[in-house]
Amino acid sequence: MSKNIEVIRLWQLPDDFFSLPREDQWLVMEKITSKANIITKPRQPCHISRSDDALAIMFFLVTLGLPFLVPGLVAAAVYSNSVPHIIGSIILSVFLALHPLPRGDWRRSRLALALIRYFSMEVLVDRDNPRCADMATSAVNDPSFTGKNLPMICLACPHGVFNYGAIIWCCVSSFFVGYEQYTAAASAVQYVPGLRYMDRLICAVDADRKTLKDVLQQKVNNGKLEDPKWGRGGMLGVVPDGILGAFRCKPGVDELVIGKRRGLMRICAEEGVNVLAGWFFGTTDMLTVMQDPFGIMEYVSRKLQAGMLGYYGRWYLPIPRRVAVTLAYHIHPCGEKNSSPSKEEVNKLHDDVYGGLQRSYEEMKKFAGYPDRTLVVS
Repeated sequence: MSKNIEVIRLWQLPDDFFSLPREDQWLVMEKITSKANIITKPRQPCHISRSDDALAIMFFLVTLGLPFLVPGLVAAAVYSNSVPHIIGSIILSVFLALHPLPRGDWRRSRLALALIRYFSMEVLVDRDNPRCADMATSAVNDPSFTGKNLPMICLACPHGVFNYGAIIWCCVSSFFVGYEQYTAAASAVQYVPGLRYMDRLICAVDADRKTLKDVLQQKVNNGKLEDPKWGRGGMLGVVPDGILGAFRCKPGVDELVIGKRRGLMRICAEEGVNVLAGWFFGTTDMLTVMQDPFGIMEYVSRKLQAGMLGYYGRWYLPIPRRVAVTLAYHIHPCGEKNSSPSKEEVNKLHDDVYGGLQRSYEEMKKFAGYPDRTLVVS
């Protein structure tokens, strides 16, 4: 068991962090890094200013509220049997689904800092692990570091209703691994009113096999990622338990539902990627899923490849509770490309990746404040 565990308290980042010169940003990262201590219960959320709290709440209401509000307005218009209301609601729906997204990189915005503070984000790093020793230090800017770690898939576990820790990771990944990522998402999400705005944070791509392989095959040149659209590539974020994980989300329970699916691990073997499997403690406590005893919504969601579920959190609204989130992770090197991996090789990779995640979970849970919990991978 490692004795050199450090914690990076991202919630302590100053307001001007993203505008600082890179050298000063590394000095800040050093200041917010310290030796991790064992804690017996989950951390309390940090203090947050009213402005940051309001900004985060507004973001949640727009991204999580509009997907319910817009269909409700259409249904109300149809029920009213008013042609002008029906036409108006349809025009509004089409506009919200198709209008150009706001420009700019929200990953370096005040919103990113507000989300980091809202969830009191911390990251645990095992300095005794050679693959983690340089993370969150200026060494990640060295092209040799980037070259040996790409391509990479980051597994964001668990799905929960929404894994906001993983969304925050998109905003800070360059400080931990030297580069940024795309995020695999159902194509329908890019047309859902409100929810589609998350693209400014996660840089969503379709979760089909061809697109995922294209992203992983993008090249790196002197530490800079060559992509005409985003300027990044070769690194992909995936939520492995998907829609099923959202429906199995229960506060206080840490479960990763993979089942017999091995498609993602097959891609990992084919492309020879490194796999960073991360567990975001606190995710399942953010929102409560309104369970459907007949499984109808789960069936429809799986057919549409998009989550259709009800949920509530703070004030019984579609606003996540203020839960302190801690990331612990395991990195598995996949080795050389294998254009045609056998079933046995894919299954072994699956066992190695998720077995490593379970070991990391067991070692880190006492530093995250969940010493009595157990991770179940099913």
